[in-house]
Amino acid sequence: MAAERLPLSTVLPRAWIGFCSGPWPCVGLTALALASAAGLGLLAQELQANSNSWVRHGGDAVWLLSFVVPLLPLLALLRLADNLLPGSPPQARERLPWLLRQSLALVAIETLILLGGITTLRGLFNLLINHSGVLAAFSTVLGSGALLAWTLSQLLALPLLIHHGHRPLAAMEHSRTLIKHNRAKVLALVGLLLGLNLLGLMGACLGLLLSLPFSALILMASCRTHAPWSRD
Repeated sequence: MAAERLPLSTVLPRAWIGFCSGPWPCVGLTALALASAAGLGLLAQELQANSNSWVRHGGDAVWLLSFVVPLLPLLALLRLADNLLPGSPPQARERLPWLLRQSLALVAIETLILLGGITTLRGLFNLLINHSGVLAAFSTVLGSGALLAWTLSQLLALPLLIHHGHRPLAAMEHSRTLIKHNRAKVLALVGLLLGLNLLGLMGACLGLLLSLPFSALILMASCRTHAPWSRD
């Protein structure tokens, strides 16, 4: 695993070939994910503005669902992208319910770690601010950098889970190891994804219907790693 290299030079050609192989299913799954997130989000906002406390609690539940429900079409989109890409086939063909359970567990673990890190940073800042503002600021900057580095190390955890059929902890470790040995390529990959989706936000966000499927194809293409000095 330590010898794996990201195939950065081939992700765009592979993503384009994959998108041309099945554009409408990709766009349809993206539209379903965006519509479910936006629709449930608006419904939750309306319910939370109600004067009845029970209705407001229902709005909180719907707000949580607005994050969980879109995960199903997004998982289907990533799995479809993995199947459409040319080259080596997916190494695992797990069923969608299994993928959903493992993905929810992965998201829950990473969210808890992230929230725990943020809470620790806030507690440390409040503890140090009474003694030294400089020390408190330094610890916050240092801790934020470490938290950002950890978040970046989990960029490929979900795609690797889908491609290899990993369990959540194995996917997190695989992503961390892979990104550790490909730091420059990962930064280029992040810049590519950010630029692509910033372009997708133009035109009343309709461009996301194209940029999100293409991003999914790029992420899944990044899972087709190779050993050093080998032809991709």
